[in-house]
Amino acid sequence: MLEQGIDTATAEGRAMFGMLSVLAELQRELIVANTRNGLAAARARGRKGGRPPKLTAEQVEHAQRLYDANTHTVAQIAGLLGVRRTTLYGHLSKSDDVSAGSETTTSTDLGLDILEHPVPVRKTRGACPSCGHEPSTRSEAAHQRADVAVTWLHRDLDVPGEIVARNHCRNCQPEEPAVDVACTVCGDGPILAGEFAAEIDTNDVLPDPVQQWLTDAGWQTDPTLLCPEHA
Repeated sequence: MLEQGIDTATAEGRAMFGMLSVLAELQRELIVANTRNGLAAARARGRKGGRPPKLTAEQVEHAQRLYDANTHTVAQIAGLLGVRRTTLYGHLSKSDDVSAGSETTTSTDLGLDILEHPVPVRKTRGACPSCGHEPSTRSEAAHQRADVAVTWLHRDLDVPGEIVARNHCRNCQPEEPAVDVACTVCGDGPILAGEFAAEIDTNDVLPDPVQQWLTDAGWQTDPTLLCPEHA
């Protein structure tokens, strides 16, 4: 404590240091509590924080029809709507595409809301690395290749502060909330799922573990987001 001139070698100095630590912790807890109360009051008044949606309800419905028909890839649909591919993933519902008479593994079946670690090993090269789903047609295989090329970031529930990166097909992709992290040049990047997405929807700031993951992966996070190819 050089700035305050506290000598921690003495009993009085150590006592003062302890009291200042307690006061600093109290101040932090009061700030957090006041922020949460403010957000709750705003929600009660019908206000929702975070970034406004980039697609209207009509655009989402149109995108869903194209996606379900398997006539366009996600990248093509995003191009038609003028948004990033990862943005579109946050609006699509992927769990309803079930072939007649077949069994589809969903994120709930895999317990992804409980365990974020990779589970089944893919059976073949074209199978989903997370749930093992095998595409049955060439069209579905093309869509699945595009889907599993996207990285989803989940909070590691076993190791606090750590991230688990997963790749999903449309059958096991997490439902909302989902928030894209996009390079300002190419518009590509990972998608935040679960708690990470909810957190950024609330304060529009990347969580610290996400920023650290991006930095470790070669991203530039300040002053703008740039992927390793454009950093």
